[in-house]
Order: sequence, then structure tokens, then C-alpha cells
Amino acid sequence: MIFYGTKASTIKNGQIINVDCPNCETNSSMIYSVFGKYAHIYWIPLFPIKKITITECNNCKKTFEYKELHQAIQTKLDREKEKDGAKTPIWMFSGLFIIATLVAFGIYSSGETEKKEAEYLKAPKVGDIYRFESNPGFYSTMKVESILKDSLHVFINKVETNKTSGIDDIDKPENYSEIYGYSKAEIIKMYKDKEIYEINRK
Repeated sequence: MIFYGTKASTIKNGQIINVDCPNCETNSSMIYSVFGKYAHIYWIPLFPIKKITITECNNCKKTFEYKELHQAIQTKLDREKEKDGAKTPIWMFSGLFIIATLVAFGIYSSGETEKKEAEYLKAPKVGDIYRFESNPGFYSTMKVESILKDSLHVFINKVETNKTSGIDDIDKPENYSEIYGYSKAEIIKMYKDKEIYEINRK
């Protein structure tokens, strides 16, 4: 279950003076609060949605939303908010920063993995494990048994799985039996065609 929704947090509190209350019509002062509403997931702020300003008359204690105020009060309120600033705090973007960091890390890790696998293809070693799609929707492994000048001998795993996440469960010594020969060019082509989708070296 994913917990998500919206919350609000106080950004700024202040006071404006010498205003005529729309309710009691008394020339008084008003306190105000600026709230920032933001979206969250698992209580981690993702991004801000909007700001809400609430005022309260110090005389009659009536509260007003910004749109309920006279133009003159709105103007004075806007000037007061701009004076000390009512900027959206950085922490309300926390979720976006986290997502951006994870994406950047994923791209970096993917690039590093591709570099390593390119090296493994160029200079294979005995024991390298090639994970490949054995049949449409099924996956298995083959292990490098010996290396010749332009070819490889590999043990083919006799067990396959219908999930890539289940590969570790079938990568066992007792599952390797038959030996097949491939040219290095064939292995490289299988990798480029995504038939071999991962190379591991222990």
C-alpha cells in the first residue's frame, strides 16, 4: 500500500495594522499566517502545490481567507508578506531531490555496469556467467568453461526460470552439464541483441 496525499505547513506568521475588518467594520489589526500546501508520499514531501493565506481580526476574532478580504487589505497584506518574504521552503522539494538523486545514481551505475561488461566481453575469463533469454519469457545461464583464440566453450544451465529475479536460484554447479562452443563474435552479437542481458564475474 502506498501512502500519499497532501499536507500543509506554516511558512510565515505576521500582522497588519490599521485595516477595516469586513466583519465587525472596526479599524483594527489582523494577524495572518501563510501556509504551504504540498504533496507527499510516505510522509516525505514531494513538491509544493500552493500557498494559502488566513487572517484573523484582533477585534472580533473572525477568520478570513485571502479571497474574502477587501482589495485594500489584500494589497497591504501582499506588501507585508513581501517585506520579510514568504518563500516556499526548500524541504518541500525533498522528494524531488531524492528521486533526482536516485535517477542520477541509477544512470551512473548502469553506465559503470556497461563498461564492466564491455571489458568482460573483450577479455572473457573462465567462470564468467552469462545470463540469457533461453526461450521467449524464460531465462537461464551459461558458464565459461574454457577460452580459445576466437571461441569459447560454455556449460549450459539445464534449468530455466520464467523470472529474471529467479536466476540466482538456478545458478548452481550441479545444473551445468552440456558443453557448447561459441565464437567470440557470436557471444558479442548475442549481447548486442540483448539475448545475453547480463554478465557476472565472481
